[in-house]
Amino acid sequence: MEIKRKKTVYWILQFLGWFLYGALLYLAAMKTNGIVKGTVLTNLIFSVGLGIFFSNQLRLFFLRKNYFHFNGGILAIRIFAATFIVSVLYTLIAKLFASILYQSFTDWKSLSLFLNVISIFVVFILWCTIYFTFLLFEESRKKEINNILLTKTQIELELQNLRSQLNPHFLFNSLNAIRALVETEPDKAKAAINLLSNLLRSTLKLNGVKLVSVEKELELVDAYLQLEKIRFEERLEITHEIGEACNQIMIPSFTIQTLVENSIKHGISKLIQGGKISISVERINNHFEIRVINSGKLEDKIDLGIGLSNLKKRLGLQYKSDFSFDIVEINETVEVTIVLPINLSGEELLLN
Repeated sequence: MEIKRKKTVYWILQFLGWFLYGALLYLAAMKTNGIVKGTVLTNLIFSVGLGIFFSNQLRLFFLRKNYFHFNGGILAIRIFAATFIVSVLYTLIAKLFASILYQSFTDWKSLSLFLNVISIFVVFILWCTIYFTFLLFEESRKKEINNILLTKTQIELELQNLRSQLNPHFLFNSLNAIRALVETEPDKAKAAINLLSNLLRSTLKLNGVKLVSVEKELELVDAYLQLEKIRFEERLEITHEIGEACNQIMIPSFTIQTLVENSIKHGISKLIQGGKISISVERINNHFEIRVINSGKLEDKIDLGIGLSNLKKRLGLQYKSDFSFDIVEINETVEVTIVLPINLSGEELLLN
């Protein structure tokens, strides 16, 4: 619907702009000749139609060559070059049509042709300026909307994780596990209380932080899993496989935590015998892969739930098409894989 609206607006402005150009030519012809003859009017209509055709070809050419993603200097040079070529073609075709229409082939002097090329070149440059200004305005508006949606989605995700950490069921199970250790294993009980305290503190500290390093994210995940291991004891097995140079890669906060928490809630907690959670982060060229595998099965109808749905939506807003999110069942294990572009700068990657 949005694409259709943009095309409609484009063609309305296209015809309106060239109609104004034709009107100016008509007024100039009237001022020069007093009366505009049919042949002159025909030539004007042909010139306007030719302008609409070539300006639209310029637009299609820019789209095919992806000119909108070049920096300002390169973009300006390429626009000038493409526009000059179009201006030459326009002049030659318009001149040939006028010669046939007026049955006169005498006005083909170099200076006259050059001046005609320059004049229509100015018109096409003006067209390009208006067109690219409109595009920049649209892109700016789109980025602003995406930033607002990204912030909103992030807040929802962070609040969801915070609620998950603080919900009564989670606290009840954790405190029950700690209470069972108080008399028999007081040292473990103290360690569990410290883990719970640190986990809640870390969660509150990350609230509002958009990007964290893989290393910091895994610290939060490890604290969460250690606490869960007190509850599941030997029924929970945890393995890590973090690739070299992956620790400092920046990722959206709570990404791995959301995947792990989902594995516990929808996988391990439903298995009487417990199971295994495997976390891996691996670099692949200019991207890196986060994979969380847990024992369990997918339901017949895959429901990502609030946590994973919000995470996928957030990644889509931030990385556009430059990410992948897959969830599959393989040999009674559920595997969630996310592939993201590498970011070491700590600045958000908002791709166009």
